[in-house]
Amino acid sequence: MKYQVTMERGFLRADLLDRETAEETRAFLQAVVLASMNHRCSRVLVHVRLSNPLFTVERHGVLTNLKKIASDPAHRIALLGDTLELGMSHDYVSLLGRQQGINLRSFQTEEKAVEWLKNQLETEDRPRPPDQIPAPPPERHSRDPD
Repeated sequence: MKYQVTMERGFLRADLLDRETAEETRAFLQAVVLASMNHRCSRVLVHVRLSNPLFTVERHGVLTNLKKIASDPAHRIALLGDTLELGMSHDYVSLLGRQQGINLRSFQTEEKAVEWLKNQLETEDRPRPPDQIPAPPPERHSRDPD
C-alpha cells in the first residue's frame, strides 16, 4: 500500500494506491483524519486506485474515521475510484455515511468531485429565486357586526 495526503487549493487530497487489507484501510484513514485536523480542512478528496473494493465498511473502520472529519459542519468528503467495482463500493459507503449525517459522495470523475468540494453552497441550501418563494396566505377580513 502507498498513500499520499496533500493540501490542494481549498481541499485535502488523499491518494491511496494498492490497498488490500482492513488494517491498511484504517492506517490510511487515520492519516487522512490527522492531516485534516493539522490543516484545519474538512473538505477531502479520497482517490483510490488499484485497490480492492470495500463492502465490509464497519470492519474497516471507514465511517468511524470519517465521522471525525464530519464533526465540522462545513465538511465534504468526495470518494473517487478507478474501477467500476470501486465506484459501486464508494456508492455503498456514501449511502451508509449519509444515513449517519456525513456529507459524503461518490464521483466518477475528479473534475466533478473537485467542483463539488469547492462549491460553497449545495443547490438545496441556496436561497430560492423570488418566483419560487411561496406567497403569504391572503389576509382574512372579519365582518363588523352592526
